[in-house]
Formats: sequence, C-alpha cells, structure tokens
Amino acid sequence: MTLTSSDNQAARGRVISPNVSLAGFLLLFVASRLLYLMLIDPSQLGAWVSEELYRGAIAQELVTGLTLPFTEYRADNYGLGSLVIGALAAGFFLLFGPTLFALKLAPLLLFTLALLFWYQTIQRAAGDRVAGYFAMLFCFSPPLFTDYSVTAMGFHSESIFFSALTVLLLFRMLSEEEGSPAIPVLLGLTAGVGLWFDYIYGLTLLATLGFWLWHDKGRFWRAPVLWSALSFLVGFAPWIVINVQMHFAGLVISGRNVWEHFGLAYLWKGLAHPWNLAPVNFLRTIASDDAWDLYRRAANLVYSLLYLGPILTAGVLRLKTGRSDPAGPRPTRPTLARFAILYLFVFALAVQFSHFRATRYHLPAYPFLFLLAAHSLARCQDAFPRVQRQIQAVFLASVVLLALGAHAPLVSLDRPGAAFSTKGYSYALLPWIYWWTHAPAGSVDREFFLEVVQQPFLSDTLPKLSSDDQRDLSRAIALLLARAVPLNAQAEDFSRIERLVPPGFNRHFYYLVGATAMGQHPNELPKAVAAVDFVRHRSAAAHHLALIGIYRAWPWFAPLDSSPESLAHSPAPVAPELSPHYWRALGLWAGRYWYEKDSSLSRLNAHLQIFVPRLDPSVQRYFLQGVGELLFTQLIYMTPRVLPAELERFPPAYQEGLLEGWGMALGEDEHFSPLPWKGHDSPFWIARTKGFSARSLLSVQQGKAQFDALFEEPTPSALQPPRHAP
Repeated sequence: MTLTSSDNQAARGRVISPNVSLAGFLLLFVASRLLYLMLIDPSQLGAWVSEELYRGAIAQELVTGLTLPFTEYRADNYGLGSLVIGALAAGFFLLFGPTLFALKLAPLLLFTLALLFWYQTIQRAAGDRVAGYFAMLFCFSPPLFTDYSVTAMGFHSESIFFSALTVLLLFRMLSEEEGSPAIPVLLGLTAGVGLWFDYIYGLTLLATLGFWLWHDKGRFWRAPVLWSALSFLVGFAPWIVINVQMHFAGLVISGRNVWEHFGLAYLWKGLAHPWNLAPVNFLRTIASDDAWDLYRRAANLVYSLLYLGPILTAGVLRLKTGRSDPAGPRPTRPTLARFAILYLFVFALAVQFSHFRATRYHLPAYPFLFLLAAHSLARCQDAFPRVQRQIQAVFLASVVLLALGAHAPLVSLDRPGAAFSTKGYSYALLPWIYWWTHAPAGSVDREFFLEVVQQPFLSDTLPKLSSDDQRDLSRAIALLLARAVPLNAQAEDFSRIERLVPPGFNRHFYYLVGATAMGQHPNELPKAVAAVDFVRHRSAAAHHLALIGIYRAWPWFAPLDSSPESLAHSPAPVAPELSPHYWRALGLWAGRYWYEKDSSLSRLNAHLQIFVPRLDPSVQRYFLQGVGELLFTQLIYMTPRVLPAELERFPPAYQEGLLEGWGMALGEDEHFSPLPWKGHDSPFWIARTKGFSARSLLSVQQGKAQFDALFEEPTPSALQPPRHAP
C-alpha cells in the first residue's frame, strides 16, 4: 500500500500549483518574520518577555562561561525546552551580540526547520500543490502564530519542530516495505526528546501511535516498533534521571500533579457554555486572543472562515461522491490528511477535558489545520476544474491580504528595529528561577533562600558580570533576601540576612521588607506596620523606607469593602513625613474601588471631580498621584488598548498629579522589574509614554524623579514634593 495521493490530472485537467520552490518558501518565511521583528511596536515585543530574557540569560552564561552545571539552569522540572532555546540562542549571541533580535532567531530557526520538514512530507504524500498551499498558509499565518514563531520560550509553540520531524519520519518509514532500522530509531529518539522538550508533544505521540496501529493493523508488533520503543527510552531517559533526583517534581505543573489537570468537569462546563468548547474557543482566538478589540474579533472570524471554508466544502463533496458511487464507499486507508484529522481530534479531546485553555496551548495544532485546509483546497480545485485558476487566485489573495491587515495593529514606524539593539537577557531572573526549580516541594525554608543567594550567585556569578548586569542581579538578591526576613526577628537573625545585601542596595532591601510585611498581613495595615518595628533599631532611615514599602503595597492587598469616602473621612494616624505616601496609597486604593467596578475612564473622571474637591488641598496632589499609579497598572498591563495619552482628557487641574503618579509607577517598574531595559531609550519607556505632549512628559519625568529619589538620597528630605505642590 502506498501513502501517496494522485491528483488524477488526466481526468480533471492540468493541475495548477503555487509557482514557488521550497527554497523560495523558506526565504519568504524567514524574510516575513525578520520584517515583523523590524517593524514590531515596542509595546508588542512579547507577553512572555520575562521568560524569554531568562532563556537569554542561559545563552549569555554559555557564552561567558557557566557558573552552574548546564541542566541546573532549566526553567522548570518538566521540560527540556528552555535549555534547548538557551543553547541555540548562545550561537546567535556569538554571531550578532546578546540582543533580543539574536534571542528570537532561536525559535525562528525551529519554525523554519518545521516548515522544511512539513513541506517535504506533504510533497511526498500529497503532491507539490498541497505542499505549496500549506507553505503559503504557514508563511502568511495569523498574528498569534507569527508572534509565537519568534517567541523564545522552548515550550508549546517550538514543539511543532518535533511534530513535523515525527510526521516526516513516520511517513517515510511506512512508505518503505523493507527499510533500515535507522528511521525507526530516529523516530523513537525524536519522540523521547520531544516529550521531554514539552509535554504537549504527547498529543503528537498519541496520534502517531494510533495512526501506526491503524496502518499496520495485525502487523504492528514488528522490528520497527521495537527499535522505536528502545530509542524512545534512550531519548526520554535524561528526564527520568533528573526527576528521580527531584522526587519526580516534573510531574507537578502549577502546583498540581499532571493528571489533576484533567477531568469530566471541564466537559460538562463546556457543554453548559458552548462558546467555551475547545474547538469553538480555538477558532474564536485563532488570530488573536485580544477579544476586546473589534478589529481583532473580525480577524478571528475571517481566519476561521478562510480555513473552514475549504474544509467544509471538501467534506460535503466527499459525502456526495461517496453516496453517488454505485460500488459503494471504498475502504478507508491511512493518508496524511487523515493523520491531520486524527491529531486534531486528539487535540480537541485533550484540551476539552483539561483546564489548559490558554491560546499558547493551541499553537501545535496550527500546522495540522494548515495541512487540512491546503488538502481540502486542492480537492475543491479538482471538483471544479473549469475554475481552478480562479479558486487559487481568490484563496491566495485572501491569505496574503488578510495577513497584512491582521498584522497592521502590531507594527509601528516609531522606532523600527528596536529588537536589534535591545538587550536580550536578564540576570535578575536567575536566582528566582533557580529557587523555583530547586526548592523542596511546598517549602519556603529560609535557609534555602540564603543558600540560593550566597552560592552560586553572590560568590560566583556576581563578580564576573558587567556593572549593568551586577545591578540587575544585586536587585534580585535584595528582593530574595527581603522575602527571607523573619518579621519581628531577633537582631542577630536580621543582621545575618542584612550582611548579604549587595553594596548599594540596602535601601531597596528595607523598602522590600515593608512590602513583604504587607504581604504577610494583607488585610491588616496596623499589623504590618507593627511587624517592621524591629527595623527601627537598625536606623530611622531603614524603618522609614520599610514603612514606605508598606504603604505602597497596601492598596493592592486591601479589600474593597469600604467606600473611599469613609477612609478619607477617617484617615489612619501617620507621621507627617509619611503623610504623602499614605494619601498616595489611598488614591491608588480609591482608583481600584472605582475602576475595577466600572472600567471606564469617563466614569473615573466623574468620581474624581466629585471626590477630590472634598479633600484638604494639601493632600489632593498625593491622592491624584495614587490614582495615576493605578491607571498606569490598568492601562499598561491590564488593558493596553487604552493609550497613555488618554490621561490628558482629565481636567487640567488634575492632569499634573495623575501624570506624576504615572511617572512614579513607571519608576517603580524600572527599579523592581526583572527586565534590564532602563531609561528613556528603553522600548518600554517609549511604549508607556507614547502620545504624551511635551508638558505631560515633563510631569511624568518629575514623578519618576520623586520615586527615584527614595533610593538615591540618604535622608527622607528628598521625599518632599516639589515646591509647586499645593
């Protein structure tokens, strides 16, 4: 039996196929992604930027010399992907420097190889025409697929490389009657390493086993099966070795065992809400998961029609042909299209019976959907030979034009090529990830914290770094140490931790001790204040910074069970020098109270115009600064569809305070973010001040300077507001 399909040219006329070679498609794919990286808006550099920069840190460590054994840098205990991406990125760092562009070339390489493998498989099994259509869909893909094709994660998206190689090897093995054991061995190794790379590859493995069993039927237990099984164990063996040492921590995902993520309850929930069924949700977010945007919702709909149109049409034609055949339907035989159907069926079941519903889990299914759409389009052309050219022209034009239109909101000419000069790694993430992957299960052991900080990061890693990298790692160490502080501790316990704080970051440490206290007493501000009273014995300045940390963290922990009016009328007793921080905190909390109940800037504006005049003039500015900090978080992180310049629609009397608060939040973000991008030239500064007038930008800079002063001045005098403050 052969797995190759014939297009029956003699019966249906000359077949038309895209007149592009494999090399041309590969060049088109790479060029389109490089152009995307060149023109991408800085604010769209990636929702996974922190995780990407950690993979960049692995690459930088490989380039400059490893401090730890290589496997110790893994980002989790269940996947090899982060190490693979780090190793690939290290090569690109050597060629192009440690930039974000070089980092993103690693996933681009895997996606390019996946296209190569898929094209060769489809060409052999279904012909040049289907392979050409598949390549066009792969190159001019939906924005979600495009974005993940240059996202350096080493997880679900890059697993398509192993799926493509598996399908190539499987079909080559099954098409050879008497083949050598080399291909089954390579197939088994690919499956073992692929499953270790990322668990979602298991869906491809299940589809492969089912298809192989279907193909061989009673002849399944032959030598190729044995070779594949043995080589699978070889490829997966390192996972077993590592997890035996870690008490099988790799079977725990998000704090739960793998099997606990699956259950019938997810099916009943989907049946009760059909819009949340796995196939429907996949199509609803096929182009973008930003469902709030009408433009992107339209793109999701059009892309769904683009793929489903040929598939449904071919299905109807197939049913009609089968019913009209006087000899009855022919026995089904395994084909590449049926393998795609089998995979999509397994994928839909796995997603539906689990809580893994985020769009990142959808990425491995895209190539199989592309294949099915391409195969169906070819069948539609065969069914209507008189309009083959018209069908091809309309389809290809739709693919290209839709891709250009759907990607338009993601690109900008404000700063082309930002990724080419942006730093592509962050050492601030190293100690956190190491603690996450090595801490005993369920443990928050303080001694382990201190061990992580001292060795190897303080003793081995920190001395070898550049000044900028030392700054990033030192700040992360200060944050880890602040989390390890036992509240109401004895002086000697606190001193032991305090001595480990890197020079120049004591003020960050004390500030974060306050935030830690607030986190341990989320609903009790007085208890949090009392918990840091022991810091007073270190110095007045240290205690002052700890209290500031408490007041800045309090609005995010406090429950929204009181009205802003009640808190404003009965303010907590605070020292005069802490009054500005208290009222900023109250402003942030009030902003949460109003905005989270009704996410409308116009409604928030109305609340402010009623509430602010009732406050004492001496605290109005601080209150507005707190509201501005809240808006920074909401508009930048939660709902980026609202431009920062929307703040300029507030009354002029309020704008300066709001914008200063925006600058304070921006300053805090720069100080404590693990990202290495700082200053006015960073992509995030540009994205977060885009659209502001020169006057507004000056207010933002003033607010940022006020926050920066907390960590630059040795005395609290720098905490005072500008002279023009009311």
